[in-house]
Amino acid sequence: MDLSTSLNVLYDPSRVTQLQAMERCVAAGFRHLDFNFTDWTHQGSPFIGEGWREWLHEIRRRADELGVSFSQSHGPIFAKFVGDERCCWLTEMSHRSIEGAGIIGAPWVVFEPESYPGAWDAAHLAGLKQRNLDWFGALLPTADRAGVGLALENINEGYAESRGMRRLYCAGTAELIDLVDGFRSSRVGICWDTGHAHIQRLDQGAAIRALGDRLKAVHIQDNDGRSDQHLLPYTGTIQWPVVLEALRAIHYGGDFTFEVASAIRPLPDPLRDGAVRRTYELGRYMLEMV
Repeated sequence: MDLSTSLNVLYDPSRVTQLQAMERCVAAGFRHLDFNFTDWTHQGSPFIGEGWREWLHEIRRRADELGVSFSQSHGPIFAKFVGDERCCWLTEMSHRSIEGAGIIGAPWVVFEPESYPGAWDAAHLAGLKQRNLDWFGALLPTADRAGVGLALENINEGYAESRGMRRLYCAGTAELIDLVDGFRSSRVGICWDTGHAHIQRLDQGAAIRALGDRLKAVHIQDNDGRSDQHLLPYTGTIQWPVVLEALRAIHYGGDFTFEVASAIRPLPDPLRDGAVRRTYELGRYMLEMV
């Protein structure tokens, strides 16, 4: 298992380019990275312009020069079933993220399953499953061409009410496993977000063991169990020995990827490099227990 961080820890596009963020993470010790495409769907981003492939090829060339690889990436986060103009555009950007992952060499693109309001009875859950199978299934030809997979992420329900729902699909382990198994494809696996699971009060040891070899990627982050805070491990209330023991038990073979932007990005820029280095050292400590 290799140690990785999302590049979004240094996301500050007015002052820090993606190349600079990559170079700074490498200087801190990281040799494996997570590329967060959802950060780059803003107006004026090189990812949404005509030269997006050239931009990603430049990043790949620099990564090769630095001896660093991308072990996973994150696709756009949005309401996928709305059907309005922005939804259609972000669906296009989802396909672009998958092709982009192929360019930079990231084997997995993380996406969040989607929900819509309903009774949350058997019929509603069956409809949600089919709608997700259809939506993500439409991405699979692009994934096949790019040679990458889709890792569907466990959700937290902290923002369900703001979306007019009393809960969200795939916040629980069983629903996520059932959805992923429904694809019957080696191109579809699971990304486990430790912070989301903590908000849901899940038994993370049992959950990770249930995922087994479906687990292809992780988002390692901490919180106080009340909101999605993206803190460094041991600064929230997650019981990390339970998580680490479960990863060891299933012989998890993906990367140990930090998603801890809230611990680093708010800092003055001159202090961020030291914080990234501290994150790397913390990760090395944790991997000694896996």
